[in-house]
Amino acid sequence: MNLALQIERYLPQQLLELVRDISKEANQLGQKAYLVGGVVRDLLLGYPNFDLDLVIEGDAVKLAQRVAEIRQIKLITHPRFGTAKLSYGNFTLDIATARGETYAKPGALPMVTPGTLNDDLFRRDFSINAMAISLMPSNYGELVDPYQGRSDLEHHLIRILHPESFSDDATRILRAIRYEQRLGFELEPQTAQLLEQYIPMLDTISGDRIRHELELIFREKHPEYALKRLGELGALQRINS
Repeated sequence: MNLALQIERYLPQQLLELVRDISKEANQLGQKAYLVGGVVRDLLLGYPNFDLDLVIEGDAVKLAQRVAEIRQIKLITHPRFGTAKLSYGNFTLDIATARGETYAKPGALPMVTPGTLNDDLFRRDFSINAMAISLMPSNYGELVDPYQGRSDLEHHLIRILHPESFSDDATRILRAIRYEQRLGFELEPQTAQLLEQYIPMLDTISGDRIRHELELIFREKHPEYALKRLGELGALQRINS
């Protein structure tokens, strides 16, 4: 599936110009640039989302510095993590070097290593958030969808990428319910079974990380829906125990 026309119609002109510059400079540097995550999901759903995330197979910081110099725009870099943030007008754009993750133990923060786009998509939470759109001139707008996220969108399903997902990071339990309630979707049957099985793993997550996920729930249009669902599943009781 090619989404080039949707990108052109969907993005405000300022963002579109910035994306084009990133595509051009990445190509000149021999790097590959992709839109990833929530913006891809929302583009396919037709929802407005101008909080763009890009993954770069290459050096994201070097690429961001080149674009910031050309455009004369604000840049914040985090070389240690291979990430950068570009600010242009009323918009910001996050750029990260593609990376993989491993977990030393359940609930631990992941250990990050440089990787490919496929590595980067595999570390994500759900299939609907594990899609990318190529920004390279040779296949601009091409959807990269290794976990059938588009099909899950069409069938209104929230699906984890592998059976240990909730064990590795139990905050995904809270995120699964947040997306389920926001989008009016259902948990894919195996995902639902594993979610309930791994609710005790919420004990492995720090209070700060739990609080962050709850804050995201409270920013939703109807946070009460997610809270009610979490209560029915026993997750809220686990957090408060």
